[in-house]
Amino acid sequence: MTGRAIAAAQFFLAAVLAVQALAAESGALRAGAAQIDITPAPDEFPYLAAGERPYVGVHDPVFARALVLDDGTSEVAIVVIDVTMIPMPRELSKAVAQELQIPEANLLLAATHTHNVPLVSYHGGDPNAQQTREIERVRRGALEAVHQAKAKLLPARVAFARGEAFVNINNGEQAGLKNAADPHGPSDKSLDVLEVQSAEGAPMALLVDYATHAEVMFRSVTRGEGYEVSGDLPGAVAHLIENQSANAPVVLFASSAGADQLPLFKSLQPAGRLPGGDEGPAGWALLDAQARRLATSLLDVVASIPEAAAQVTLRAASKTVTCPGQHLRPNRETGTVDVEQKPPVQIPLGVIRINNIVLGSVAGDVASEIGEKFKGASALPDSTMITMTAGSVGYILGDASYLHPGHGAMGSQLKPGCAEHALVQGLLDLIHDEFR
Repeated sequence: MTGRAIAAAQFFLAAVLAVQALAAESGALRAGAAQIDITPAPDEFPYLAAGERPYVGVHDPVFARALVLDDGTSEVAIVVIDVTMIPMPRELSKAVAQELQIPEANLLLAATHTHNVPLVSYHGGDPNAQQTREIERVRRGALEAVHQAKAKLLPARVAFARGEAFVNINNGEQAGLKNAADPHGPSDKSLDVLEVQSAEGAPMALLVDYATHAEVMFRSVTRGEGYEVSGDLPGAVAHLIENQSANAPVVLFASSAGADQLPLFKSLQPAGRLPGGDEGPAGWALLDAQARRLATSLLDVVASIPEAAAQVTLRAASKTVTCPGQHLRPNRETGTVDVEQKPPVQIPLGVIRINNIVLGSVAGDVASEIGEKFKGASALPDSTMITMTAGSVGYILGDASYLHPGHGAMGSQLKPGCAEHALVQGLLDLIHDEFR
C-alpha cells in the first residue's frame, strides 16, 4: 500500500470514528428560515453603475435569505444574498454574527453572484452615494433575515442529496477558446441540496449549490436603453419553488465552484464566427426555460432525499490560506502578456459541519475542477463547496487556465501553482482538525 493510500485509509478511519463521536454528542435540531426583499425602490432609478448602461427598472425582486440551525449547544447561520459579491464583507459579517450572538466562523455569508443588480460594478473602496444606499439596503436585509429566521426556530430535521443538472457549460478559457463555450472543458454538473424539514417532514428550507455564473441576462438591454434588476438564474429558480404555495420552502441558491462555468444560453451573445447579438426582452424566455430545467432537476433531487436526521451536532471552523500574488496585463505593443508581481493573497476558507454533511466555503470565484477535487478528496461524501463568500478575492483558477490567459486569468490576483492545492488541502485540514 502506498503512503498516500495509507494516509487516505487513516483519514477515513478518523472520519468514521468522528461521526460515531458526533452521534453521541448530538442534540435536537431546531431551524428557522426567512427571506427579506432588498429590491431597489422605484425612486432609485435610473441607477448609473460605473462603466455600464443605467439600470432603469426591476424585472424580478431580489432578496436576502437566511437559514439558522441550532442543536441546543451551537448555532450556525447560512445567509445567501442576491448580489454579485458581498459588499463591505468584514463589516457585514461582523454585524450579522453580532445580531445572532455567534462566532463569525459559524456564519456562512455568500452571494448568489447575480450580475443583474446595481452593485455589479462595486468591488470595494469608498462607495458613492447611490452605492452607499444599496449597501445599506443589503445590510438591513441580511440583518432582518437572520433576525426573523432565528425568531422562527422550530424542531426540524436535515438531509443532503446530490443529483445533476445540465444548464452549465465550460467557458472555454482552459482551451484558449474565444466563443465562450467548450463542451469538452471541465464542468461539474453536480446539483447539491441540503433540505431542512419541519418535525412533521414539511420542507422549511432548501440550500442549493450549483456551479454557474448567474448572468443569463448580464448587460442585455431589456427596457428602453438600459438594464433591469434580476436575481437571474438563482433568483428565477428560487421564485419557481417558493411561489408554489404559501408553505413552500425558502430557497437559498448558492454559487458552487463556477468561475469557468456559464449558463448554456445568454441573452447577450458575444461576437465570434457570427456577429454578436442581444435578445433584449426576449432573453427573459431564455432565463425562464433554463430556470425551469434547473428547478425540475432540483425537485428530482429533493424527491430522492434520504431520511432526515432530527438529532445533529453542529460544528464550524475557519482559516485563511495564503498564495503568491500577481497581475497579468496585455502588452499592446508586443502582443504578449506582462506579469506584475503583487503581494501575497489571503483566501478565507470555512467549514460548517452538520453531522457528516460538510459545507466548505471559499471567499473567491473558484474554478469547477477545484470544487470537484475537494468533493472527491473529502472522506465525507456529503461535502459541497460554496463560493463567493464574504471577502471574495476574485477568480481562483486551476493552473491550466494560465496557459491561455483569458478574462478569468487576466482578472485574477493569484499566481498559478498554489491555490489549486491550497484550497482543497485547506478545507480538508479544517475537516480533519475537527476529528481530533
